[in-house]
Amino acid sequence: MFKLNLKMAWLNVWRRKVRSLLVILMIGVSMSVMLAIQGLYDGMTRHMIESTLRSESGEISLFAPSYRLHQNLTYRLKETHRIIEEMKNMPEVRSVVKRIRVTGLASTARKSTFAKLVGIDIENENLFGGLEAFVVDGTMSFGENDEGAVIGKKLAEDLNLEVGERVIFSAQDSHGELSAISLRIKGLVRTTNMAIDDLAIFVSQEKSRAITALGEDESTEVALRLKEGVDIDLFQSKLEKGWPGLEIYSWKALYPALDQMQVMTNIFNGITFAIVMTMVFIGILGVMFVSILERIREFGIVLAIGEPYRFLRTQVIYEALILGAGGYIFGVVAGSSALLYLQSYGLDLSRFSAGLAEFGMASILYAAIKFHYFTTTFAAIVLAALLSVVLPLRRLKMLNPIEVIQGD
Repeated sequence: MFKLNLKMAWLNVWRRKVRSLLVILMIGVSMSVMLAIQGLYDGMTRHMIESTLRSESGEISLFAPSYRLHQNLTYRLKETHRIIEEMKNMPEVRSVVKRIRVTGLASTARKSTFAKLVGIDIENENLFGGLEAFVVDGTMSFGENDEGAVIGKKLAEDLNLEVGERVIFSAQDSHGELSAISLRIKGLVRTTNMAIDDLAIFVSQEKSRAITALGEDESTEVALRLKEGVDIDLFQSKLEKGWPGLEIYSWKALYPALDQMQVMTNIFNGITFAIVMTMVFIGILGVMFVSILERIREFGIVLAIGEPYRFLRTQVIYEALILGAGGYIFGVVAGSSALLYLQSYGLDLSRFSAGLAEFGMASILYAAIKFHYFTTTFAAIVLAALLSVVLPLRRLKMLNPIEVIQGD
């Protein structure tokens, strides 16, 4: 009986080839566009978050108590080497870096602006997040005598600085004394992390200690990159129990705007998904209703000769599922192709690069591909197909075979 029902449903679907193909095309095109949009938005959000994690905070950042509140060198981490060694020995941790960060004034002969000096070890930073990959001009180096600096692209534009020119950075050291340092620009970085691109001046750890008067075993922060699959919240709780004397933050707490953006992206994708699935539902519903109305006399004869209602009901359900499955297969092929292209080559928005940079977005958007795109869409199309036959089947159930045969 199953094979007979399926065969009858297949033949009925293709009785009106053009109509069925249009519905399948509508479902497939709508699905592929939806997948491309979801992939681009998820890819954009993931890129911004990953850029921030690589260039600054990692998944977890550690600070001395009150440092985040006051941003003062008085509240600095001590015994940093011990902290780093213990963190490196934890199985969840992939890499660790320490930094010395101080707020001050960056000046040239033409202009001055607020900036943040960040003392780093280039080798460790490259292991941590590949900071060198963000260089857009010059090199990621500090020169032979560590007199060089690498600064954010936007900060360089604000100061009208180019590679090879000098900038003066002045700030209060840990003793409250004003100190200044002259630096030659070796490179420019663009990370899409506005805290870096707009404010950061990277220098060697030695230069940062010279201007802050911090000791070899002192720093302002320690950042951790975790291994894939580690639950950030659980690991943060573990650290808080083991290190009660430190303030420990996840990237979500440090960058709530990024966390909110991720939530908004999920909401937007959910709305897009609902709109597309509603279109699928309406499309299949329209076809099934018209199909039943066209075959009303045929159905009446089948019922009149003794076939049970469930025989016709099963056929109608199979017809809707065939239409949905055809659209899904077309959508998977077209959507996967679009996602693979966008993942490899991206969507080039270079003409809007200036405006996108203001929001910390890259000028080329690359798509993400997630398995749940296809599983949830499949489940939704099946559900839409089943729901779309409820009204047509209700019309069919109220059918009076004798009246239909008589032409009433």
